[in-house]
Amino acid sequence: MMKRLFRLSLFLLGIWVCNSLFCEQVYSYPSNAIVKVGIMDQSYKTVERSEVTIYGTDAIIVTDFKTKEPIISIEGGKYLTIKRENYGYILSYIDTQTGEVIEINIANELSISCPNGVIGIKDFIRGGKPAMYRGEFRCCGVINKPDKFYFVNVLDVEYYLKGVVPCEMPVNFGLEALKSQAVAARVYSLTPRTKMSRAYDVVDSVASQVYNGYNRESDISNRAIDETHGIVALYNDDMIVAVFSSTAGGYTECYSETFSDSITQQFPSPEKPYLIAKPDLPEFKPLDNEEDAFRFYSTRPLSYDIHSPLYRWTRTWTRTELQNVLKNNLVVQSKTGFVTPSLLKSEDFGELKDIRVTQRGVSGKIVFMEIETDKSIYTVAKELVIRRLFTKDGKALPSANVVFKHKEIKNNDDWTEITAYGGGFGHGCGLSQYGAMYMAKDCKMSFETILKHYYNGICLGTKPIELKSKPIPISFYVPSNRATIVIPNKHNINSLQVKINDEIINIDLNEYKPYGRVEYDISNYVKNKELNVITFIPIHSYKTQPIKMYVKF
Repeated sequence: MMKRLFRLSLFLLGIWVCNSLFCEQVYSYPSNAIVKVGIMDQSYKTVERSEVTIYGTDAIIVTDFKTKEPIISIEGGKYLTIKRENYGYILSYIDTQTGEVIEINIANELSISCPNGVIGIKDFIRGGKPAMYRGEFRCCGVINKPDKFYFVNVLDVEYYLKGVVPCEMPVNFGLEALKSQAVAARVYSLTPRTKMSRAYDVVDSVASQVYNGYNRESDISNRAIDETHGIVALYNDDMIVAVFSSTAGGYTECYSETFSDSITQQFPSPEKPYLIAKPDLPEFKPLDNEEDAFRFYSTRPLSYDIHSPLYRWTRTWTRTELQNVLKNNLVVQSKTGFVTPSLLKSEDFGELKDIRVTQRGVSGKIVFMEIETDKSIYTVAKELVIRRLFTKDGKALPSANVVFKHKEIKNNDDWTEITAYGGGFGHGCGLSQYGAMYMAKDCKMSFETILKHYYNGICLGTKPIELKSKPIPISFYVPSNRATIVIPNKHNINSLQVKINDEIINIDLNEYKPYGRVEYDISNYVKNKELNVITFIPIHSYKTQPIKMYVKF
């Protein structure tokens, strides 16, 4: 008995040593941010799980997240099953020496890491390959559901991006296009349009941005991420909401007429001045009327999106077909709150009389439209609702950049069929991925030029930090030969100390007193087209009024 206890003590001590040495994520640079990704099930239907079986390419270590005490270590390639029951967890695995199934009951949340490898999920496929993940995992219980938990991948934002960028943009789109995608994806992960949950920041599906983990990484997309390391898009000294879509159709739309407010559901939502309607070419006039919208979307003018297979498209319904589509889809879309009045039962729809667009955005995107039947007139708002309303063969419209044309009965005002002439794929606000590809490959434009086209009035820089009483390091890649420290509001501080790579610099801020704002050039101290580290060192304590600052390029 004493020998067994001694061996168990040695085993737990070994786990504790491994945990102390390796469980803390170690990078070759200061981590600017950690991202928590809720991993959905195989069919992307839910984030909730009752059980998951995992393995590591090397030893995995399970830790009690609350106490930080190690629980068990499982050798590489061996399966560990985690099951949620009665607000606790059951860990089960096969003992390699005896062949017996060992079960351990844990009350607290769990942390799982693979310090010298990556973690896989058994029988789980992402992007056509077995799903493998960098970083660690946390098991977080679902509130009021004793048998459900979230399986959350926690990792450095730069490693997260390596599993995002090649899934969101084909790697043959070119390095500069991939760089623009990397910056947009980085900002989106740090400031998502909607906070997904208390347990995770984003999910791994199109509800946030597609993340397929380690097995989908590629050399060129990794290079794009490394060569934009730490770079975000800023407007008025804050990070933007960097929405993006596949194909804008030659004309992006403003945020307010594309999305509802994520909290109040107000639509149109408050404007974001960096997300405005913008044509690819200056000769494109506003498309907010039927005539101009039809002329644009029924033809193929040269634009940045011209190579997209969904640059232009059509859909046609007979009157009877469309009536059946609308009466069924209106019931579903009424639940969104953007159909007035709501249709509760499809049999109450009646006979379809007409459909009318009542408001378009500058890009021609439908903002409001009416569906008239012999029983009611339904007002429908918002592009995603409209796309899901007008399905063809069970599929939503590629975009709401669409003009409807009736085929009328000869010598009669009645109609027998209707055709949708459309352009683009996705919401069409912000970065257009096919547009970025054309700009990068055909026009030889830089990622900075691409981003500044799609996000109006932005600059590129690092994530703003608030300096209080402790030094804060930031890692970043310098894309050009210029870099500037920006302090938007000097707050009457007279000096600042920073360490740039290995050199400490003392900055006298008195000369900025008349301006309030500080922009201090550090171009001579940074390494051009290399990874740099700057550490902001507080000379005084800023506990009562932290000082905001960042590096601009």
